[in-house]
Amino acid sequence: MTHALPLSFRSLVLSVILAPVISLAQKEAWTSQVDGAVQWLRTTSAGALVACTPQGLTGIDPANGSIAWTVKELANAPESGYEEIANTPFIAVVPAGAPDDLFIVEPFGGQVVFNSRSAGIQRIASRYFLYANNAIVLVGQRADKSAVMACVDMGTGQVRWTKDDAFSKLTACTSAGPDAIVLATLFFAYKLDANTGAELWKQSPDPKFASMSGLMGMLDKGGANLDASMQPVGVFLTTPHAPELCIMGLQQTKRSEKTDAAGKTTTTISYSSFYNAFNLSDGSYAWEKPVQVAQKLGTIVPLSRGLLIGNGDNNQVDLLSYKSGAGVWGKNGRGITVKGPLSGAVEVGERTLLTSGGSDMAAMLVDAAGTDLWKKPIKLDGAAASVMLLGNAVILASAEEAEVADMATGVSLLGGTYKGGASLVARDDGDAYLFNTKTGQLARLAAGANSAAILNTVPLAFEGKEKATALEVLPEGIVVRSDQNIALITREGTVKYQKYFPAPRESGLVRALKYASAVRAAYYTAAFGYTSAAFGAVSQQIQVQDAGSAAAKDITRAVSDVYGEASRMGLSATKRFMQEANARFKATANTNALQFMLTGEKGVYQLQAVNKADGGLAGSVPLGNTKTPLYEVDGFTNTVYLAQGSAVKAFMH
Repeated sequence: MTHALPLSFRSLVLSVILAPVISLAQKEAWTSQVDGAVQWLRTTSAGALVACTPQGLTGIDPANGSIAWTVKELANAPESGYEEIANTPFIAVVPAGAPDDLFIVEPFGGQVVFNSRSAGIQRIASRYFLYANNAIVLVGQRADKSAVMACVDMGTGQVRWTKDDAFSKLTACTSAGPDAIVLATLFFAYKLDANTGAELWKQSPDPKFASMSGLMGMLDKGGANLDASMQPVGVFLTTPHAPELCIMGLQQTKRSEKTDAAGKTTTTISYSSFYNAFNLSDGSYAWEKPVQVAQKLGTIVPLSRGLLIGNGDNNQVDLLSYKSGAGVWGKNGRGITVKGPLSGAVEVGERTLLTSGGSDMAAMLVDAAGTDLWKKPIKLDGAAASVMLLGNAVILASAEEAEVADMATGVSLLGGTYKGGASLVARDDGDAYLFNTKTGQLARLAAGANSAAILNTVPLAFEGKEKATALEVLPEGIVVRSDQNIALITREGTVKYQKYFPAPRESGLVRALKYASAVRAAYYTAAFGYTSAAFGAVSQQIQVQDAGSAAAKDITRAVSDVYGEASRMGLSATKRFMQEANARFKATANTNALQFMLTGEKGVYQLQAVNKADGGLAGSVPLGNTKTPLYEVDGFTNTVYLAQGSAVKAFMH
């Protein structure tokens, strides 16, 4: 398993630079002795600290080093089996010698919210965390290899109820209020009582097959035996824009083989996608007929004016009416064409900004009828990563390039794209700064300006053949940095300092820095931006920032948007997590004083804390002479955790 962080990281550039909040001097705050030599160490995105030893998985209180809990069943658990479960407060750990088993643990209190051994369920194929129901829905196998779906109480870890193999292939599952869930199998949509599993309603997605429920049920039971590559891909969503509905999107795959006269067999795979809406109250069809397209399921974004659907393998985009399912955009409601598969959408008043394309990005602005308002689309190398609304301008960025366009006309305010991408764009109130790695120059786009001003006339060049990877605004100026280089340019364009820290590149040394930096970047994205949808692989993945958005003003709401609306209820398994997550969201609003740089000389490695304001060193933490030190970094508290044998040390301010 890989480290799964709270938000999607496909659009983020993971820098090894930390963005701490408080100053750090070399100071050992505490030393904790765990039971046995530490095999691996992790700090979670919310600040919990766990260590694995031959005696168990142990939680350590980050404040004072006291042992908080130990799960003995997870002794010697492999590091590869650890996962921080995305969009949840939990971690998943695979026990030693039992690759088909799984533990789900709340890492602050050590509560085991799921133990596959005690539940009698192995080989977990899918899992859904339903905070409104205080429940986890899992699909796996019993000891006799029969398929089973189980609903587990998030508070106690006990199985509330189970379902047979008719539910062995869920395409989607979500909450429908505190006492109900809605889910989709291969051939049916259901609403179930979350506490008992009782069926409240059952509906065939397509009215044409409603009379064939017996046959569909038999096919559902055999679903676990279908070719995995041919399995449907589905999504079930609810939206505040149509709170009375649940909407299903389903992709079906068909394989056909044809043998010619010479005996050569050609295999053709085709896709079709299907959309339908149900009334949540009774499961009745909300639309007269479902919407079907002969394409892959693509990006789905619920907008205020309707459900935006993009095809996964062509350039067609449709806006569907929530009330009827009828198309709203294009001639006869048949949709409009964009410059590649839809990747995201942002509502800007009565207009909608659409981003599209696969490996490369294009953007266009349409009115309420779907009519293109710009003479030509904006094009960038690389997939869409972020959209930043800035008054009468919009900043569009991929991982490779950035562009600023006049919202009314789509005309560039930069005179051409900037190399470097989304990580080299930063906002300072109404102004924005962009760094161009091709020219080594920093530009400022002042609020309301119709062009950008270049600040440094002398290009900024980094040593070690590095290019800038991150940009940050401080009161003293704008910090430009890479893995081993850091510079500060004042608002007048003067380079105040520039420093280079040569260091070895062993992956074991930089792993913890990369992980900690990525966590902080994810929280920054969630706190100061918003995404229009979060429905898995078919959802919008671009980061959207708007200084006037509710998410930017309401940190608590931002946390809830990321981890589920009901996570604000203070459920036992999420209360501490929510407290920590809120604190970390707020920390991202503060000016970051320091960053860590990894240095090494004659095989002795250390982390240097660099003051961003003046480039001076604020302290260091020794890592020893091993190329794979066991250390973790909390980028919000500036704490470095270092494991040596059975000792875990914390270095903090």
